[in-house]
Amino acid sequence: MATIKDIAKKANVSISTVSRVLNGDQSISVKDETRKKIYEAVEELEYVPLIEKYSKRQKEDKELNLLIITSFTQSVEIEDPYYLSIFYGIELEAKDRDINIEKIYRNDEDFEYDSEIDIDGIIAIGSFSDEEIDKFNKLTDHIVFVDREVNSDKFDSIVVNLKKVIDDILEYLLEQGFNKIGFIGGRDENVNGLQDQRERAFIEYMTQKGLYEEEYMILGEFSIDSGYNIARESIDSDNLPEAYVVANDSMAIGVLRALHEKGIKVPEDLSIISINDIPTSKFSIPPLTTVKIHTEFMGMMAVRTLIERIENKRQLPITVNIPTEMIIRGSVKLD
Repeated sequence: MATIKDIAKKANVSISTVSRVLNGDQSISVKDETRKKIYEAVEELEYVPLIEKYSKRQKEDKELNLLIITSFTQSVEIEDPYYLSIFYGIELEAKDRDINIEKIYRNDEDFEYDSEIDIDGIIAIGSFSDEEIDKFNKLTDHIVFVDREVNSDKFDSIVVNLKKVIDDILEYLLEQGFNKIGFIGGRDENVNGLQDQRERAFIEYMTQKGLYEEEYMILGEFSIDSGYNIARESIDSDNLPEAYVVANDSMAIGVLRALHEKGIKVPEDLSIISINDIPTSKFSIPPLTTVKIHTEFMGMMAVRTLIERIENKRQLPITVNIPTEMIIRGSVKLD
């Protein structure tokens, strides 16, 4: 069984650094590259914090029951590999620890949970309103949010620094000589259409550089169909930038199809870069340049963080930032 010492040796860092990173210590300053090495070592060595303690509890106490709540419908999950991968990570970790999980999706009206099983903790995936969060909190105090940082002084969160992701993308595009850069994204109607982090970060960065052009901002829904439809509208308006930053790979694949149908070559005529690195992104034509988000690991960390809080009766919340990686393929014209 791997130990923190093994992780430290594998990642070539100190034991204290590993411990503080895995416990979400926000006071430590660690490079993203170092965090990435630590998390990769954790995955490779299959390190599981508190597993011995948890196994002992399983023998002496009842099994844990976790409720997975998603802010989207089941059909959305089926169509979006991003969310499927997060849930797969949750399932893997739960199965490894003999944890019972139950899942509910957003329906047309509300979240409904009428099970008689006592809930030990909740993993909430996506964006939720304050009213919905209050409803979850009535079921249990043990809640971890995935993909969104929510009320960080009270709840645990497993997130990606999307502002840094966008900043890195735009810095990369500027280095390749692009100045006319557009954004294709969406709004989350589940939380009153609040501005998406990626959209906000894009506007801030481009405004600081004096390059922001509102006419190159296109918003729809986070789906292949939406990416396809809004790209066609943009093409028909005959007002295209040199490159588009697309909020996720699913939208980007729709954009690529629309461009192909209109005879616009990628990356010769227009470059595309997106976020997530879903499995199909490497098989698109051309293969997508994208920023990889370790979604499966996000799901695994959600379970681990929740178990640690339950077992240790931890009161202070933590936010775990999962590092990302830019995958250079063929959809950006290189300088």
